[in-house]
Order: sequence, then structure tokens, then C-alpha cells
Amino acid sequence: MGLYEKTKTSSLSILVLLITGTVFIVLTIVRNQDPYRSLDESCSRSIYDSKFFSNPFMLFFTRLGSGFFTIPLGVFLFLSFNNTGDRDKRNIMIFNIIGIRLLTTLFKQLFKRTPPEWERRVKASPYGYPSAHAMNAAAFYSLLLSFSGLYKNTKIIAGYIVFLFLIGVSRVKLGVHYVLDVIAGIAGGVFYNLAVIKTYQLFVRR
Repeated sequence: MGLYEKTKTSSLSILVLLITGTVFIVLTIVRNQDPYRSLDESCSRSIYDSKFFSNPFMLFFTRLGSGFFTIPLGVFLFLSFNNTGDRDKRNIMIFNIIGIRLLTTLFKQLFKRTPPEWERRVKASPYGYPSAHAMNAAAFYSLLLSFSGLYKNTKIIAGYIVFLFLIGVSRVKLGVHYVLDVIAGIAGGVFYNLAVIKTYQLFVRR
């Protein structure tokens, strides 16, 4: 990769860091304030009641974003990188799959937002903000994009955005989260992944 491409990639990642970090902070501030809270509840209820997405379809995407899928895949990749001697990818992978879960647990205990009152269609945490499911999935799949280099492909990025959107919608449709919980989770997950990579590049990698 040439100097121009490296600079361009670095500038883009910093821009994404700033955008996702700002989104998370703003939503954290306004989530319990009207009219944002009322709008959040009404939009979430509309998605929950919608007949557009079937529950089995939503269960499929919610499972793709769950730890039951991403953790085994992450461990497999960790072992693969360890076997091939790719220390950097191995270390970043373990920071990703463990660190993001510790962070989401901390956030849920810190914010303690009550989840929607309507019936849940799957089991989930008693606290809703941010969506740990969306945050974990966004961090993990963003890391896969970073490792593969596919973030340079516009079509892949579009597919990635749709994929995260469907995971997020599934959490609302299944009665677990409000829309803002999911948006904050996705923003936080992308931010965490980039922050870990940048921090590792600056202070750990030799």
C-alpha cells in the first residue's frame, strides 16, 4: 500500500471513529429526553408490531449476532492466527471478543435503561442500553472486515451495513430493545473495534 493510500485509510478510520463516538455520546445524552424518548418508543413499537419481518427470519439474524455464533468463530480464528504465527491478528481478536463483552456489561450496569414493556420473544438481559447484541456483532464483524481488507469494497460495505441493520431490527422486532439501544450498540461496536486496532498499532505492535 502506497503512502497516499495509507494516509487515506488512516484518515477514513479516524473519521469513522469520530462519527461513531459522537453518535454514541449524543444518544446516551438524549435517550431519556422527550421528544426523543417518545419517538424512540413509537418507532420501536411500530417495528415490533410490523408484519414485514417474520419472527423466524429475525431469529436467524439475531443468532448470527449472538455470542453462540461469534464467540466460537472468534476462538477458531484466534487459534488459526496463533498457529500461523500472526501475533497481531491473534491479539486483536482476543481483545475484541473479550473486551467488547466486558464493556457492554459495564454500560448496562451504568445506564440501567429499562427495556420495552411489551412481550419478549427471546430471553435477554434485564437492561437495554446499549444493545449488547448489536454492539458485540458490530465490533466482531467490523474486525473481520478490517482483517480481510474488504472494507475497501463498496458493495461489501453496503452488504455489511444491511447485515448489521437486520441484526439491529431483529432485536427490536423480538421485543428486546428500543431503536436507540440498537443504534448506540452498532455505533459503539464499530468505535470499539477501530479504537482497539488504532491503540494496538500505536502502542503494542513492534
